Amino acid sequence: MLRALAAVPAVVAMAGCATGTDPAPGGATGTVAAPYELPSAAGRTEGKRTKPLDFGLAYSDTLPWMSDADLARALDDAVELGTTWIRADLAWTNIQPDSPTQYLWERFDRVAAAARERDLSVLATLGYTPQWSRDHACMTRHSTCPPADNARFAQFATEAVTRYAAMGVHAWQIWNEPNISGFWPGGPDPERYTDMLAQVSGAVRAADSEAFVLLGGLANADTEGGGKRQSAADFLDRSLKLGAGEHIDGISFHPFWRTLLPSTKTGDSPYERVDGARKSLTAVLKAYEQTGLEIWLTEAGSPTHGRGVAADSEQPGQDLTHATDDFQARITADAVRAADALGAVTKVFWYSHRDTKPPEANAAGSHYFGLIEYTGEHKPSFDAYRDAIADHRAQN
Repeated sequence: MLRALAAVPAVVAMAGCATGTDPAPGGATGTVAAPYELPSAAGRTEGKRTKPLDFGLAYSDTLPWMSDADLARALDDAVELGTTWIRADLAWTNIQPDSPTQYLWERFDRVAAAARERDLSVLATLGYTPQWSRDHACMTRHSTCPPADNARFAQFATEAVTRYAAMGVHAWQIWNEPNISGFWPGGPDPERYTDMLAQVSGAVRAADSEAFVLLGGLANADTEGGGKRQSAADFLDRSLKLGAGEHIDGISFHPFWRTLLPSTKTGDSPYERVDGARKSLTAVLKAYEQTGLEIWLTEAGSPTHGRGVAADSEQPGQDLTHATDDFQARITADAVRAADALGAVTKVFWYSHRDTKPPEANAAGSHYFGLIEYTGEHKPSFDAYRDAIADHRAQN
C-alpha cells in the first residue's frame, strides 16, 4: 500500500459528524438498520485464542505533517473508535533528509506525545531511506530503496528507539512490504532483508529492553516468475530459513478486500492465507517451530473510490476495483469477527484513518481506504469499526 507523503488537509467537519445513519453501539438506530452486522458469539471460534485480540488504526506517514489541531482530532478519532493502538511511519528520510548529521525529530515528537496523552500505544514503522544513504544500484531514487549500509540504518534505529522508548514507544516494525518491488525496488530479496533485519533489530533491542520487534508488514501478494513479488508465506519461509526468527517477536501481514467479506472462504482468501490455506503463515511458522511469534494485521482495509466499478455486495470473479460505502462498512465489521476466529492474530489495524484525495479527483484506490472522507465526514465504516470493537469487548 503506497504511503501518503503529503500533509493531510485541514479538517472541515468535526469528529463525530457522520454521513448517513449514525448507529449506536450494537448497530441500532431506531428504525434504521445499520448496513453491517456486528460480530456475534455464534460466529466465534471457541478455544483457539490464547491471547486477547486488540485493535488499532493505521495512519502511515500522515500524522507528523498535521497541524496540532488536526493531529489532536485524528488521535481523538482513534480514541472514539475504541482502538488502543496507532501505527505510524517513523521515516528515516523525514528525520535525516539531507545529511547524517541532521536530526528533525520535532514532528514525530508531537505524534508520540499526543498518543501518550491519550493512552494510545504506538507501533512505529522504521524504514524509508534518505537519498544520501540509498543503495546506488537501486533503480529508483524513491525512499523505498534499501539502505546502502545497514549499519547506518541501525544507527538511526538506535537513536530513534532511545528517544521514543522514553516516551512510551516500544513496538517497532522493520520496513514495510519488503515482499513486493513497490517497497523493495528490484524485487524482494529475503537474504538482504534478513541481513538488514538482524542489524536493525539488534540495535532496537539493545536500546530498549522492552522492545517488541515485528518483521516488516508483508503484502498480500502472489509469487510471480519475474521476481517483482513474493507471497507473504514464501517470503516468510525464506526469511525464517535464514534465521529471521531469532530477531523478531512477531510478523505482520496486510490483508485487503474489495469484492468479498473477510470471513468468506475461497481456499485462498486473505485471512485464509494467515491460517487455512495450504501454505499459510501459520503453517510456515509451525514448520520452523516458531509458533510463539505473534501475528499482527498491521494494514487491513477496503477502498471506497477508485478508477473502476464499485462492489455493493459479494461478487466473486467480477472485475471490481472498490467497495461502496455501505459494503466497506460490512467488510469492516466482518474483519473484526473474522480476525477473532484467527487465534494466532493478536492485533488488527484498520488502514486507514482518512482518505487523502476527494472522490472527484478520480485517483487510484490507494487514496480511499479511510474510515473518514477527505472532507472529514465519517463513512459508515467508522461506526462499523467502533461498534464491532465495542461488541467484541462486551463478549470477551
